[in-house]
Formats: sequence, structure tokens, C-alpha cells
Amino acid sequence: MDTPLYTATISNLGGVLKSYKLKEYKDGESHPLELINETAGTKVGWPLAVLTGDKTIDDQLGKALYAGHADDGKMTLEFAANGLAAKKVIQFDRENYEFTLQTTLTKDGKNIPHAVVWQGNFGDQAIPQDPAKKNAVYQVDTSFKRVALRSLKDPQDFASVRGGVEDQYFLAMFLVQDNPAAVKVRKQEYTGPDAKLVPTLLVSAAVTEGKPLRVYVGPKQRDWLYKADPQLEAVVDYGYFGFIARPLVFCLLWIHKYVGNFGWSIIFLTIGLNLVLFPLRLKQQVSMLKMQKIQPQMRRLQDQYKKLKANDPRRAQVQTEMMGLYKEHGVNPMGGCLPLLLQMPLLFGFYSALSYSIELRRAPWIFWIKDLSQFDPYYMIPILMAVAMIVQQKLTPTANVDPAQAKMMMIMPIMFTFIFLSYPSGTGLYWLTSNVIGIGQQVFINKYWSPQAEAKLRARAKPNEKLGT
Repeated sequence: MDTPLYTATISNLGGVLKSYKLKEYKDGESHPLELINETAGTKVGWPLAVLTGDKTIDDQLGKALYAGHADDGKMTLEFAANGLAAKKVIQFDRENYEFTLQTTLTKDGKNIPHAVVWQGNFGDQAIPQDPAKKNAVYQVDTSFKRVALRSLKDPQDFASVRGGVEDQYFLAMFLVQDNPAAVKVRKQEYTGPDAKLVPTLLVSAAVTEGKPLRVYVGPKQRDWLYKADPQLEAVVDYGYFGFIARPLVFCLLWIHKYVGNFGWSIIFLTIGLNLVLFPLRLKQQVSMLKMQKIQPQMRRLQDQYKKLKANDPRRAQVQTEMMGLYKEHGVNPMGGCLPLLLQMPLLFGFYSALSYSIELRRAPWIFWIKDLSQFDPYYMIPILMAVAMIVQQKLTPTANVDPAQAKMMMIMPIMFTFIFLSYPSGTGLYWLTSNVIGIGQQVFINKYWSPQAEAKLRARAKPNEKLGT
């Protein structure tokens, strides 16, 4: 069945869904993106199969050859043999990524309770399959819960009006009408080409006799999800940092409307964020510069503190003097770390936004960066990012930094480089841009607020004072 948004292929053998291609989303060869894995379907079963729990009936239905008839987006499949009769009616929606499925199943004229299943390796078939990004998802009240494929061991049963499977960017969801249905989650395994077991999810939803079951199969894109079901929009999950990722995505999409390139949009958004954070960065860096002035006094107190025994009551007095010195000169001893600490939630927010926003799937920037949601194939962004971090550290005043803190700051660029080797290149671009901006801001701060700058200002002021006398 062909629609403007997708092409669905229904097989007469078993009356199952063997292919579902999205026209607006492309694979690595610019072909419509396939969401159903053929190998998995062949070995463990295809989506939209009917299960009753009776192995004899289930095997018969799996091998049944249905008579099919298609008319104006509606497909009717019928089978009857040995007293068993099955019928499936599928109505495809041409304006959204969904269809309705109505099933009836009888044995000798009596209705048989049954469920419709989604099984096989669902998701973006253009990238290597990653079990860590595969989940069963179901609704509880107004929120969605997940069962991770990677950690699923025992079968799990729920009662819900919405249940299905997802990967990083795409969703297949049963939308049950009226009362909650029995939703079952199971793990299936098949032997892959490398002779290793490949885990897959099976999610079934019990069918109410005579009532159609709506099925959404498409991108986890808010507009399409909301159009299918307003509550379905909440299925997009950015994790613990969603409260940061959501406004970042909103701003990124708004900038992209005018810029037309997500790479440059990330850069412009990063510039805006750093401008907002600059007053705080300035305050903290000025605090560190002030610490340079009191460095001799601090060293004297630190030496005095180290010479005293651990149980010497004078230690508390020396520590009080240190705190008093900080307060007198308006110094924050953690000033050098705070700008970095403030940026960490933004970094994790960007990572979540870029990893789970389908708008950035296969979004190019320039030159070799063809997909901002994937890692940099030549690792240039992580390397440049490390260089920028080192330069920024060299420019940042480090007077009176704790030795342990100093060591951590030294290994930070190396540590970040290794982390960002596998991160989305868009996240690395954000961090690189942020560090380059930080270098410019630090040069500005050093020029106008450093002790050397103050000395120059005083030197200029002295001749003016003489002229005035």
C-alpha cells in the first residue's frame, strides 16, 4: 500500500507486515528508510501477526495463505480452513504515519480471544542495530514507561491503552481505544550472520472483538505524534536532562528556520548561551584574579596549616583566617571551576537533544560532517576541542589552586577528547564553540581586569594627577 508518507507491504502469507518504508526519511543511499528488519522477521516473525496462546492455532495462522483485496487505502485479508476463520481489515491513513487494524478470529463459529503482536528488529535499518537504544514503551497515566531490551530477562505484563516498541528516532505503537488492554513484553533471540544471538522485542496488545486497533508507525517527531494522539507527544524522552534539552531543541529549531543548517544553528545558539553566561563568568574570573593578589598571604597561611598536627586546635583558627581573607577581598575559592560546572548541564542537555531529536538525524554541517547526530569520522572536532580547552586553561588564572584540582584540570582535555570520540559531532561542535568563545572572553577579562591591567591604569593615572597639582 502506497501513501504520500510511507509504503507498507502486507504479505498474504500470515497476513503480516513485511515492509514499512518512510518516504521523508532516507537511508545511507538516499532510499526511503526501512523500519522492519527482513532477517529478524524471517527468523522470529513479522509485525501484525495474531497470537492466541494455542500453539496449534498460532502455527496454522502463521502459515495461512490469506485472500487479499485492496480498495482506496483499505486492505481486507481473509482465511478459512478446518473450522478456523480469520479476517484482518487494515485502513491506511494517507495523512499521517498510522493505520487502523480490525481483526476477527473464530473456531467453529466461536470467537477466540487473541492479540496482535509487533515483533522483529524494529527501527532505523540504515545504522548498526544497537540494543541499548531499543525499548518497549507503554503508558501509565499521562507518562510513558520503558522496558529496555538490554536489561529485559523475564516476560512482563501490563494493562495500558498505549504500548509498543521504539528505537532512537522511531516508534511503533498500538493505540487501544476505550479500556486498557493487556500488553505483554517478551524478548526473542535469533542467530545473526556472525553466529551470535541477536535480541529483539515482542510486544502484544489484546484485541477487543470487533473494535479497530489504531497503530502509529513513524518518526518520534512531536507534530506527527500529536496529530496521531495528543498524549503520544510525551513519548519523546530526553532523559534526566530533558528540562534542559527541550528548550534547547526549541531554540535550535527556531534558529534553523532562519539559518537552514543545523551546524551553524548550534554555533549561533552556543554564542547566545555564552553571552548569557558571560556576566557570571566575568564575576568568577575576576574573583580568581583577585586571588592572585592575596597569593603570598594564602601561601603563608597554607604553610602554617600544614605544619600543625591534625588534632591541633590552631588549625581551625588558621582556616578561619583563610575564610576571612577570602571574604575581605571578595574571592571565591571555587571561582575557576564554576564556569565549567555551570556548562556541564548544558553539555548533557545538548547531548540528549542531539541524540534523540529526529530533526537532527542525518543533518549535515560542512565538509566531512555529514551527520551531526553521529561521531566525527576523522575525530577533528574532539582534537580541536582539546586544543581549545588547553589554550583556555593557560589563559585562566590559577593562583592558589588546590593540587588535586590542578591535576584534574590538566587531565580534563584528554578525558574530554576520549569521551567525545564517540559522542555526536553536534555535541562536540557545541563544546568546541563554547571553548573558543571562552578563549575570547578570557582574553578580554585578562586585558581589562587583570592585575597587570590595573597597574597600567594606575600608571596612566599618575601623570594626570601630577598635571592636576
